[in-house]
Amino acid sequence: MSDKPSGFWSWALTEKATQRMLGAVAVICLLLAVANLLVPAADVPYVADLPLGAALPAFAAALIAVLLTWPLRMLLRRRSGYYTQKDDAK
Repeated sequence: MSDKPSGFWSWALTEKATQRMLGAVAVICLLLAVANLLVPAADVPYVADLPLGAALPAFAAALIAVLLTWPLRMLLRRRSGYYTQKDDAK
């Protein structure tokens, strides 16, 4: 049996995955900073002033957090047989 990850989330277990994910976050932050300079803030209404403006984003954030627990569990779980009798004897 191979220890090499397989399946949809196997990309996250590669050696350069951390650097690529941090790079993606940095690019997103840079794009948001540029967008903030291009879009005048005076024309954008405050979220809480809109009808259900605070409730809908909060619900969406909670829903996303709940739905992301499954892939996180897939990334963090250990393969079967991770603990062996040899490890237990130490």
